Amino acid sequence: MDIQDIEIFARVAAVQNLSAVGVELGLTPGTISKRLQALEDELSVRLFERTTRSIRITEEGSRFLVHVETILAELQKARAGVADVASTPKGRLRVSASHALGRTHVAPAILTFVNEYPEIDVHIDLTDHAVNLQEAGYDVAIHSGTLSDSALIAKRLAFDRYVLVASPDYLQTHGVPQSAQELGSHQCLAVGDRWAWSALDDGKETSVRIQSRLKSDNADFLRCAALNGHGIMRTTELQVRNDIRDGHLVPVLNHCEWGSNAGVWALYPPSRHILPRLRVFLDFLAGWFRADASGVPANRS
Repeated sequence: MDIQDIEIFARVAAVQNLSAVGVELGLTPGTISKRLQALEDELSVRLFERTTRSIRITEEGSRFLVHVETILAELQKARAGVADVASTPKGRLRVSASHALGRTHVAPAILTFVNEYPEIDVHIDLTDHAVNLQEAGYDVAIHSGTLSDSALIAKRLAFDRYVLVASPDYLQTHGVPQSAQELGSHQCLAVGDRWAWSALDDGKETSVRIQSRLKSDNADFLRCAALNGHGIMRTTELQVRNDIRDGHLVPVLNHCEWGSNAGVWALYPPSRHILPRLRVFLDFLAGWFRADASGVPANRS
């Protein structure tokens, strides 16, 4: 049953004039009559008695109208509710972020965000595993590092770069490597099953085979290992910036480039219509990271 046919029926019952309803809806009287006929055929009842000069609702039509008015009232409420969500930042956001980035940067941002947008609820999961946003039901994932090929939309929230860091105790005991090739004689803290790190050293691309007694898919664990003197860690500068500032970790081989196009990214599925709650969240995070990079206090509440 076509909803427009139901709306036409209700307007004809109220106005009792095909031409007037046609002008109101931008349809010809002939089209109005055909739509009513289709509805009558579907219901197998006659809804109106028609003459060349008048139209009158039947008893069956009046009974049908009672239900139609209820349906249209509920439909109007539904449309208004959707229109409100589509124009006002409200509702629920599901966010995924890595442990390290989530703990140090995303979590503080979200705590301020929910204060500024009290009608938006945020559910954030911290995981270092890749997630399928659409299958897992996430609205956005906050990713640090380089981008892989993906059909997702990527919004850069901050620039970043890869660095190698180690604790002062480790460097005092094992020495400070002076070239990328010297990493082969050091303990390196590797993500996953990686056995080599690539670098641009003095303009030359090189791949260094690393040895690692400690590997993990969790950046927080590797950071903890680096802080405790277990080896050299490859990570993004943003994730260990505070440790470097406080002297707990020291950059090594800073003249090398350990990755390109690194940054903090917001990844979300492509859509013709981005809901206001996601749009304001993305804008908020971009402003938060800009303030963080400039040294301006990020707490705006």
